[in-house]
Amino acid sequence: MQKNMPLFIFFVFSNYLMAECSDLDSLQCVQYPEYCSWDQNLHQCRDVTVDTLGFNYDCIPFNDFSSIPINTTDYAEMCIDYVGLPPSVDCGEGVPIPVYVDGISMNVDQPQGECDHPDFKGGCFVGSRVGRVQGIDIDGEHMPEVIWVYFCRSAGQEYFNEYGIVSVQMIGYNTETGATCFFESPDAVGDMIQSEYLEFDENGLLDGELPGYGNPWFDEAWHSPAVSQANCISCHTSDPFVHDPWIDQAKLPSDPTQTVVPKLESSDLLYFAVGGYGSQWDNRSIHVEGNQCLSCHRSNMILAYENFEALGHVMINDFMPPHQPGALSDDYNELIQCWINGPENTDGCDWIIPPGGDCETQVLSIQNDHIRNNFFLHQNYPNPFNPFTILRYDLLEDGLVNITVYDILGNVINQLVNEVQHSGYKSIQWNATNNQGQPVSAGVYLYTIEAGDFRQTKKMILLK
Repeated sequence: MQKNMPLFIFFVFSNYLMAECSDLDSLQCVQYPEYCSWDQNLHQCRDVTVDTLGFNYDCIPFNDFSSIPINTTDYAEMCIDYVGLPPSVDCGEGVPIPVYVDGISMNVDQPQGECDHPDFKGGCFVGSRVGRVQGIDIDGEHMPEVIWVYFCRSAGQEYFNEYGIVSVQMIGYNTETGATCFFESPDAVGDMIQSEYLEFDENGLLDGELPGYGNPWFDEAWHSPAVSQANCISCHTSDPFVHDPWIDQAKLPSDPTQTVVPKLESSDLLYFAVGGYGSQWDNRSIHVEGNQCLSCHRSNMILAYENFEALGHVMINDFMPPHQPGALSDDYNELIQCWINGPENTDGCDWIIPPGGDCETQVLSIQNDHIRNNFFLHQNYPNPFNPFTILRYDLLEDGLVNITVYDILGNVINQLVNEVQHSGYKSIQWNATNNQGQPVSAGVYLYTIEAGDFRQTKKMILLK
């Protein structure tokens, strides 16, 4: 029998706000970011004004402004027209991601960072699997243009046995339109119900099948991104599928020269998230004309610089470009400088929106009106997290910026930023410590930005 996890968090969501923002407390307020924002100074939930949301785009794929539903089945039905039916995921059919130490395959978990290719968090856990399946439409006909990838991620048998900690994701991608859908297991909000469907087999690998679309337990085993309020493309910015040396160790049994996770990198790869525009997902990436790193793919600086390199376990120049790692370090540094300073303050650097559906690539140069014309606080990534997460925000103008983390009772935990900053796209990492540098306990936290008269608050979840 599993012990209680240190923290289980359950939230009740609704598609619509059935009350006035002013009637909500702080925790309720942040459940409705489309409508409400918590004002820390007034200790009051206030209406979000229209000008705090979104960019102005020249083109929306298929002119679809629908937002991602909270209910998983509703989200699946939104996705069916684009990527077909979400498959039933059988982790036991996935290809194991091997763990090597000095080239020798291991069958037990290794200490953090002490394997040849740890994951980006430094994990050397045995048992993860990844699989690829072809899409099927509502009538059961094959969709050769659609690829589904599922990922059963182990955090080690010890944590699984003690707390049921395990994670499963699946992504559907249409190669002809770029349409992409993301599904995640409920661990994203601290619910480990998916562990009831899974186990470790005699070889120490994850096994078990999760319910698929149409199964009465589908909504229990899977969540739409709207539940965790995660912006999936903050990690999957340039490509629907993430690559690193760890996950790319899994090869297709039918063709060992190919990774299970398909490599679709292209500077003009079609790509958009179904419901992403309606849900105000930020899908910008930076672009520098002539930069050699961008000759094969778009940039993904949140993943590369703020996650991989910030955590220090996966360094970009150690494996990119694949044919000669480190050969484009100057080009990569050019992207880093643009990312840090923002295209608004960097000559020759622009924001771009990838092509997708019936839309071409959009360049959001600072000379036009497409750049967000206000302040904005993005959802942190990853969320939930342990122990690092990135808080991102847009500044309309130079000025004093204050970013503070609070506990759910409104007590100040950590003042991350309190300084004058230039306008542009910014980010700050929080390592789950207080102002004294001491680790904080698992739970729900609020983070607030104050810049001039602008204030906005969002929630994040720390798991341990």
